[in-house]
Amino acid sequence: MTAYDIYKRACTLMFEEAGEDSSFYENFVGILNPLICEALPYENSVRRSEGRKELVTPPEVKLMNDMVDMCGEICNIALPYGVAACFCRDDGELYDSETYRNRFIDALHTAAKVSFSEIEDIYGEGV
Repeated sequence: MTAYDIYKRACTLMFEEAGEDSSFYENFVGILNPLICEALPYENSVRRSEGRKELVTPPEVKLMNDMVDMCGEICNIALPYGVAACFCRDDGELYDSETYRNRFIDALHTAAKVSFSEIEDIYGEGV
């Protein structure tokens, strides 16, 4: 999914038309990158559960047409909510901002996968 796709979803959540707010569009990438960093542990839990290589560093978005290399649940649901929270906060809409922020966190938790691994008994107790 591209950064622009995430932007359009965030606009829809806030009942905005894409491109309507030039400040939102111009600052979108700057807001998206920290959210991607926040989502990295959740993305890695998905990758671990699928047996895929984990990301060492978060994918960095520089342009609106850059691909965001994260799972569908994070790109389609979590990141648009996170972006909406940031822009509502900037507009002074604190209730909406907090609501979107909570939805961002909930979506990250929903996307996360639990993985189990063997634990080595280094003490030889065999409990």
